[in-house]
Amino acid sequence: MSTSALPVDSRSFRGSSRIYCFGEFRFDLSRRILFKSDAAAPIPERLALLLTELIAANGAVVTKEALAESLWPHEAVTDGNLAQHVYMLRRLLGERARDHSYVLSVPRSGYRLAPPVTEAVPRANESLTFEPLGVSDVLAPGDVDAFGNYCQGSFFIEQRTAPAIWRAIEFFEAALRASPNYLPALIALARAHALLAVYWHVPASVAFPTAKKVIARALAIDSASAGAHAVRSGIRCFCDWDWKGAQDEIDLAIRLNPSSAFVRSNAAWLHVCTGRYADALEQAQFALVMEPSSLHLQLLLARVLVHSRYYTNAIEIMSSLLKTDRGFYVARRYRAQAYLLQGQPEKAISDLELLPQERSEDPSFRLPMLGRAYADLGDTARAESIFTRLCSMAQTDYVVWWNLAIVATGLGRVEEAMAYLERAYEDREATLPLLKSARWFEPISGSQRFRDLLRKVGPPQRVGSKSGSPQEPA
Repeated sequence: MSTSALPVDSRSFRGSSRIYCFGEFRFDLSRRILFKSDAAAPIPERLALLLTELIAANGAVVTKEALAESLWPHEAVTDGNLAQHVYMLRRLLGERARDHSYVLSVPRSGYRLAPPVTEAVPRANESLTFEPLGVSDVLAPGDVDAFGNYCQGSFFIEQRTAPAIWRAIEFFEAALRASPNYLPALIALARAHALLAVYWHVPASVAFPTAKKVIARALAIDSASAGAHAVRSGIRCFCDWDWKGAQDEIDLAIRLNPSSAFVRSNAAWLHVCTGRYADALEQAQFALVMEPSSLHLQLLLARVLVHSRYYTNAIEIMSSLLKTDRGFYVARRYRAQAYLLQGQPEKAISDLELLPQERSEDPSFRLPMLGRAYADLGDTARAESIFTRLCSMAQTDYVVWWNLAIVATGLGRVEEAMAYLERAYEDREATLPLLKSARWFEPISGSQRFRDLLRKVGPPQRVGSKSGSPQEPA
């Protein structure tokens, strides 16, 4: 493939199957793939349209109006929406802060591409026409069964309930029996075991060692897997409280695949745990731009807003999700939590009573939230009854100390609550990194024991990070 020094002819640009070069990048228009050296990244549709318009103009200014019409035909959009997409494109191109070496803003007009654009002209015997691929075209024969089981497991893992995660694990393990080195299944299996700890279904001491072994196996197969490094980042965050290690892993994952919504969602959770709420919101928004139709990524944004204490905004998003899909269980679950944290226990109870009453789920979320809601309402009798029931369940079921501390704090049992949190630290419960963003423990947050616990969990505040105390906007 040779490179033409001639500029792009914008009149015949639409519908082209050529590759266009600018700076360090090559853009395959027909497949929406951006190349840099040997790395290739697919680009979401709207970002691809934005880049296409800038390339077609080849250095000329494209007005905001023209870009809005191309990206959102027949829709009313704000300058802020366009600016956000330009920001996302700049991030994909590796630009930072004021270092805009690719996409330049033209005041009161629009945007233009800084480097000149050239065409990569195919040789006579080279074709850039791509036929649709079937499963057998992209998978080795032995991987077809693995792929099918992986898809089934991926459906169940998104439900987040204990039975669903265990069912997902069964499918991922079946995929690996069919193809032992099938990388997507290995990454998903490690993630599933980590989620069992994060969602309080299995002790951290049981779930995380398995997750570590599986992700190490995945990285031994492909050390350049962005998804595997993202999962390892989550393990180092929620299990090891190794903040530098977690940051190093997520930074590497982003370099390997900057357009991955999965990588960006993991980055968002790391920033929440390290108290960098503005960074967390930025990463959650980036992930959602990559996959705007994903209900789970919309929920991710809402949950980050909860930890940032923007409860009203979070509740609006989750209410919209429930209008879209009334069966979206996890959205109702976390809307109840947001109502409670905002000081609306009656609304929280309404949501909690609609959640499925399932033995493996009750101690991990529904009962602790109900106990705290009744305590906040002043219905001490009901709150005490639920607290007693949870303590009794803890004799035979896995009940995290964190949840007992939430209810105990609501009941004014300050010493008990603090003791439960210290037990949670001893057991290295996965929730502890969220201690700084949770309002559950404000009545005890001024005590020296609480401050000591925060310091032990970490991380130390980093100078210059986009953090600060999360708070509800005025």
